[in-house]
Amino acid sequence: MPTAQEMLARYGDASSCLKHLERSRRELLHLVETLSDEQLFQRPSAEVWSPAEVLEHISLVEESAGKIIRRLRRVGLGEAEPFPPSPPGQTRPDGRPLAPPLMEPKGGLPRAALLERLQAVRERVLAEVAESGERLPHPPTYAHPFFGDLTALGWLQTLVYHEQHHLRQIQERLGA
Repeated sequence: MPTAQEMLARYGDASSCLKHLERSRRELLHLVETLSDEQLFQRPSAEVWSPAEVLEHISLVEESAGKIIRRLRRVGLGEAEPFPPSPPGQTRPDGRPLAPPLMEPKGGLPRAALLERLQAVRERVLAEVAESGERLPHPPTYAHPFFGDLTALGWLQTLVYHEQHHLRQIQERLGA
């Protein structure tokens, strides 16, 4: 069984990650375009997020990871202090990870606001990756709640995994 870091490493370097992210975002946006408002905003069940809530969650996670990538760059340059330790991730009884409370969607965002938020957050992440450049794969690290200590590149790789995971999840729930 591969380790978390080995699993993330399959997404490759920053250039490869950016290609994966571009492709998954294109697929995600295309899927959203095909959904009626009812399909986008309706929860399959009380405890399962609607596709709109999943989109909000993706943007929350991506925004957080972008801030972590920036902070890791600044720590590496001696411009910021390291992060305090992060709490470990929580899992459901079936072993699936639970989103930390700050990454849970609040709901209520209209389609246009969701799409604008996804775009704005992605632009900030791309800027952070560009600014980090050659430093991405190098220490310092910060612990991901489920994947352990990761460099900025590792955090970028988690974004690839995360968006692809939720894209498949939405597709499966919709039978797409």
